[in-house]
Order: sequence, then C-alpha cells, then structure tokens
Amino acid sequence: MAVTTFDTGAREITVKDLIARGVYSVIALLEGAAYAVADYRSRRATAAQLYALSDEMLADIGMTRDTIEETLARR
Repeated sequence: MAVTTFDTGAREITVKDLIARGVYSVIALLEGAAYAVADYRSRRATAAQLYALSDEMLADIGMTRDTIEETLARR
C-alpha cells in the first residue's frame, strides 16, 4: 500500500498523521463542549438552590435575588 506524504520542510507528514490530528481535534472539541454543558448545568442547579432560599437566608450569606446570576457568572 502506498503512503502519501507531504513535505513540510521540517519533516514529512503522512495522511495517517493528518487524520490522527483531525480526530484528536474533534475529540478535544467534544470534550470542551461536554465540559461547557456540565458547567452550565451545575450553575443552573446552584441558581435553583439559591432561588429556593428565603430573602433572609440570602441576606445571611451576603446576597440578594438580584445578585444570584451575577455571582454565578463570576464563578
């Protein structure tokens, strides 16, 4: 079987190398998306718990309903 190579000056790159790089890039992209979704879900769960607290309880931890989203955005 013939292996196609590309001369980049520094070293030859095979089609197999290019495909492997592409696969790794796709995997990294999917991992990043998975982490982003998990982070979003975690923030939403935390927000739900904070919104369930009374105004007095929020005041005890130095928050108001108006600052919940702002606080989570900085997390």
